[in-house]
Amino acid sequence: MFDASVVICTYNRPRLLEMAVRSCLRDASRKALRFEIVIADNSVDQHALSLVRTLAAEGHPIRSVPASPPNISIARNAGLHATDAPLVAFLDDDLEVESGWLDHFVETMAATGADGAMGPVRPSFEGGAPYWDAEGRRFTRVLEQPSGSVIGIAARAPRHFVVSTASSIWRVSTCFTDAQPFDPAYGASGGEDIDLFLRLEKRGCRFVWCADAGVRETIQPNRTRLLYQLLRTYSGAQVYAAVAMKHAASPSSRALSLTGRGAAQAAIGLLRVVPAALLDVVSGKFDFSRTVRAGLQVANGMGKLTWWNKVALYHVEKPHLP
Repeated sequence: MFDASVVICTYNRPRLLEMAVRSCLRDASRKALRFEIVIADNSVDQHALSLVRTLAAEGHPIRSVPASPPNISIARNAGLHATDAPLVAFLDDDLEVESGWLDHFVETMAATGADGAMGPVRPSFEGGAPYWDAEGRRFTRVLEQPSGSVIGIAARAPRHFVVSTASSIWRVSTCFTDAQPFDPAYGASGGEDIDLFLRLEKRGCRFVWCADAGVRETIQPNRTRLLYQLLRTYSGAQVYAAVAMKHAASPSSRALSLTGRGAAQAAIGLLRVVPAALLDVVSGKFDFSRTVRAGLQVANGMGKLTWWNKVALYHVEKPHLP
């Protein structure tokens, strides 16, 4: 039996998938941890099969399972149901792990007795960082906290930190007791991970930070475009609002609060756009970072106002790489 399974969900990104898998085989464990890789292939043509066959023939513990139709929740659930390991780590198909990634996760779980853990995600820009975010802050998910620090959403959400399954580990016996842990209703828009976190928090599950379980996210040029980031912010706000209302003690009160906040954010952002643009020009930097932040604030607010009509962001992207 394996100590852990690494589930990688993929959709039409064969080149990035191979990078993710090979980094996992090479660097995930420096302590001979017994682990397997399960690829949940959400693509129509099952592009992961050739890679799996090649690596399996070399003796690596790797296999793939079909997951259709395209829906990230269906893929995550398929990967979970294909393994019987006590711990399941998720790795997105555009991530590469740092040395000892899985070792650090397993050690943190053992030391804290937590139900799940998340680690830092840092960007690796294929076409360079965007002009409006030269330091890549928007693409970085790092907490300046030691391993074992408790994290959450409902009451302990760190400011500006996004809870995500992108690089995470979970205790199967306590986290995945539902028939479909990840709700397919969020499979096109995203938010399936936040929905699960909130559900598990209600049940008393505890999640911690693992500072040493780092990964690098490959950021392709199309994802640094401002229009895409505006859409992603808008979609993310929709999902956050929808999930927050679903789990609120009083959904109607929560809806009123969130739409009021959204209206305020959108209005303030709109009032900031012109002054921010003038400041960007006057400063002489011409990076328009202030203007972009104001625009993203507008998108965030508008998303909260239109939470009932979620954008199918994963389908809009339609990624396909040679």
